[in-house]
Amino acid sequence: MRFILVSAVASALACGTYGLAMAEDTSSFGSELQQEMGSLGEMKAEQEQMRDNSNSMRDQPKTDMKGKKKQKKSEKKAKRGALKAEKKMKKSAKAKKAKSKTTAKEAEDPLMNPHE
Repeated sequence: MRFILVSAVASALACGTYGLAMAEDTSSFGSELQQEMGSLGEMKAEQEQMRDNSNSMRDQPKTDMKGKKKQKKSEKKAKRGALKAEKKMKKSAKAKKAKSKTTAKEAEDPLMNPHE
């Protein structure tokens, strides 16, 4: 009978300490789980940042080319405007020169001028 009583007490103690150990494991499991979740969140943030960096590195040449293209277009437009202005000035100078020649000829030859 003693043997049964001792084994019953021993098993009760073992179950009690096992339950206590299980409870301790469960609480540490929860904190470990929280740490893992936190590290997963950090990893996701790092992954997203790396993705953004790679996207910006990939898009950088495109934006550079767009900027260069826009600059060249504006330079061509300015050149075109300058050429038009120069052409207009030459045309007006030529017209003035022709008008002054006709005026000089008329002043030189009064018989050729029927208006007087």
